[in-house]
Amino acid sequence: MALPEPEKSLSSKKLTAIETKFDFRRSLKSEFEQIYYETWAGIEQNFYNETFHGEDWKDLKTQYAKFLPHIKSRRELRTLMNDLLGELNSSHMGFSSFGRDESTYYGSTSMNLGLMFSNDNPYEIVSVVSEGPADFPDKDIQAGDIITAINGEPVSQSTNREFYLSKPSIDEEVSLTLNRSGNSIEVKIHPNSTGSLRTNLYDEWIAQNQQVVDSKTDKKVAYIHMKNMGGGSLQDFLIEMTSEAYNRDALILDLRYNTGGNVHDEVLKFLSQKPYLQWKFREGKLTPQGNFGAGAKPTILLINEQSLSDAEMTATGFKELGLGTIIGTETYRWIIFTSGAGLVDGSFYRLPSWGTYTLDGQNIEKVGVKPDIYIRTTFEDRVKGRDPQLDRAIEEALKQLNK
Repeated sequence: MALPEPEKSLSSKKLTAIETKFDFRRSLKSEFEQIYYETWAGIEQNFYNETFHGEDWKDLKTQYAKFLPHIKSRRELRTLMNDLLGELNSSHMGFSSFGRDESTYYGSTSMNLGLMFSNDNPYEIVSVVSEGPADFPDKDIQAGDIITAINGEPVSQSTNREFYLSKPSIDEEVSLTLNRSGNSIEVKIHPNSTGSLRTNLYDEWIAQNQQVVDSKTDKKVAYIHMKNMGGGSLQDFLIEMTSEAYNRDALILDLRYNTGGNVHDEVLKFLSQKPYLQWKFREGKLTPQGNFGAGAKPTILLINEQSLSDAEMTATGFKELGLGTIIGTETYRWIIFTSGAGLVDGSFYRLPSWGTYTLDGQNIEKVGVKPDIYIRTTFEDRVKGRDPQLDRAIEEALKQLNK
C-alpha cells in the first residue's frame, strides 16, 4: 500500500492522517498450551522436593497434556492446572487465570448491619457485634428487638433476610424499623461488608478469651492471640509483650487459626529472652537485666488443626528451644515458603521452593507439630461456647506458677 505524501509545509503545523486497518485473532488454544507447558517447566525446575513427593512429574505432564485439546474455557484450564499441581500433594500450590472473557457485569453484595440474629426468628436481634456498624450508643438496639421493615419496606417472616440486604452495592445508609415490646423504633445504620463482620466477630472471640483468662487467673496470666505471622501482628505482639505480659507472671500465646506469614524468628527471639543479671540504684530495688525476660516465665502455646504455615514454624522452634508447654491438636501440615511466576496472559502459579525441616531432618510439611498435651475442641464444644483448649492452658499456667 502506497503511503500518502507527508505534509510538506511544516509551518502549517498539521498532520496528514494515515488510515490503517488490520485484523488480530487471538488463539486461546495456543495460549493455553503455552501456559500449561511453561507452568510444568517452572515447577520441574524449582519445586523444593527433588523427588516431587514421590510422584513422576514427567509422566504427569504427558498424562494431563492429553486433556489440552478438549479445553474450551479459562475455567476448564484452571481446573486442569490445579488438578495437575494437586498431584504433588503440597501446600501453598495454586494456579489462577482471569480474563476479560470472564468479567461479570452484574453482581451483588450483602450489607452487614453489625447484628446477630436468632436461629429461630431471622429478624430477631440477639446481640450487637462489637465495633460493628450498630455498635454506637445512639443506636439503642437491644437484644429481643425484631426488625419489621428495612428502608420502609415491611419484611416477611417467611422471606430470607438476604432478599432485603443483598444489593448491587452497599448502601450508604439503611433504615431499620424495630418492634420492641409493641413499640416501633426507627434506627439508621451505615452498613459495611460481610468481610468486616467476620473481622469483628474474630476480634470479639479474642476479647472474650482475654476476659476468661483475666477472670480465671486474677490477671496473673497474660493472653495474646496472633491472627497471622505478618508485620502488623508482630507489632501488636511486641506491644502486648512489653505492656500487659511484662506485668504478669505467665503467658498464654494463642496461635490457633493463625494463617501464617514470616515473622517466626522475631517472635521466638523475644520469647527466648531471659534475665542474666540484676542491677539497682543505691538503696533501690534489684531489677533484672535485660529489660524483658519472657523466657523466665511459664509460657503456654496454643495450637490446633488450623494453625498453619509460619505458625507451624513458630511452634516447631518453640518446642525445639524448650520455651514452654504446647497444648491443643496437631498443626495443619501446610508449611512451605513460596514465590510465584506470571505467564503470558497474566496467569499466575505459586512456586514452593523452600522446604522447612526440624533439626533432625523431618519435613514439617509432612509431620506438622504435635502438642505436649493433646486437647481437642469438638463441634459440640463450639455450639455450646466451650473452649477446653483455653481452659487447659489456664490450668497448666496456674499449675506452673504454683510450682
